Amino acid sequence: MAEHLLIQLALLAVGLYLLWGGAELLVKYSVQVASSFGISPLIIGLTVVSIGTSLPELFVSTVAAIENEIGISIGNILGSNIANLGLILGLGALIYPLPVQKTWLRREVPFMILVTLVFVGCAITGFQIGWAEGVLLLLLFALFVSYILRYSLREMAEFEELQKAHSDAKSQSPRVIHWLLIAVGIAILVGGSKLTVFAAVRLAEKLDVNNTIIGLTLIALGTSLPELATTLVSAAKKEVDLAIGNIIGSNIFNLVLVGGITAFIRPVEVDHTMLFLEIPILVFITLIVWPIMRTDWRIIRGEGFSLLLVYILFITFSAGIL
Repeated sequence: MAEHLLIQLALLAVGLYLLWGGAELLVKYSVQVASSFGISPLIIGLTVVSIGTSLPELFVSTVAAIENEIGISIGNILGSNIANLGLILGLGALIYPLPVQKTWLRREVPFMILVTLVFVGCAITGFQIGWAEGVLLLLLFALFVSYILRYSLREMAEFEELQKAHSDAKSQSPRVIHWLLIAVGIAILVGGSKLTVFAAVRLAEKLDVNNTIIGLTLIALGTSLPELATTLVSAAKKEVDLAIGNIIGSNIFNLVLVGGITAFIRPVEVDHTMLFLEIPILVFITLIVWPIMRTDWRIIRGEGFSLLLVYILFITFSAGIL
């Protein structure tokens, strides 16, 4: 029994390591490619970085849905978003108080709140997210992408004008090797997601733990490691736009893209018990981000600690410690 348990834990660790390594590879070279086109750190954070760091959630939830492990899918989505705002944003603010741009509270943050409420509404209506709800979520994803593209094209046009004004500047065109390394990163993510789901299911069986709990805790935390690493490094380097953009973008993509695709593959059954802990915590921690950012237009260390405390309490109750 103990030997089998250690094997599953080792496999889970390897799977999570592959997820993190694949995402790191993907993000590193995606950022280089995006930067070569003159796109701002916020837009890079909202798109390339957030999509790259959300790929573990996407692959894990998709594979889990294909293999009919829906508990892991929904647990991973909810748990990852709570981890992004509680653990990651909280730790980021503890490292360096995060200045807030006023435009974030007019565009990106309200949209994150909107998609969270829509997702929750879909989840508690009949306690199932089917293909119709999946279509709605994917339409919201398309709306967000169209907004990002509009701003990206504007920034790229300004960058091209700047390059023309300095025609002697060297070209920073992305190299073929960068695109190849991006593909390698995606391949590693696919393999890591398969191994993670396999090990997590076996571990849940050995410990007689509900798959949803595993998804909410171990897998959600594991698939959030790329966001955690990216945000902490960005905060340490005072790259606030990249840090905040990564978190907001990841939460949006998790709900509308990961949730939408998962619902398309297989109807997502929502456990009624989520109405008493996971869903209220997700709504609460998403809603309080706006007033926290609005106060003095920054997230101070005390507020970061409060977010972190919410996450610790969530994990404590989810794991049944209290």
